[in-house]
Amino acid sequence: MKAPAYSSLTAFLAHRRALRALAQRSAEQSALLSALDAAVAELSPADRDALETADAGGEGARHRQRAERHLAQLLRRRGMLSE
Repeated sequence: MKAPAYSSLTAFLAHRRALRALAQRSAEQSALLSALDAAVAELSPADRDALETADAGGEGARHRQRAERHLAQLLRRRGMLSE
C-alpha cells in the first residue's frame, strides 16, 4: 500500500500512533501501518527510541528533535511528507 503524503511530521506521527492504538485494524489500516513502520524502521535504533519517549526536557528533548529531523528528511525522500 502506498502511504499518503502528510502535511506535517506531527500529522504523520499522530496518524501512526492512532493506527497503533486501534484494538482491531482493517486490512487497509494494517497495510498502511506497515508502510509507516517501514519508514520509521530506517532510522537508527536510538532515533526510533527517541521518537517513542515523552521526555520533554534536556538531552532527551534534543535527541527527539534530531530524530524528528531525520525522520522528516527520510519521509520527504520517500514522498510521504510535503515540502
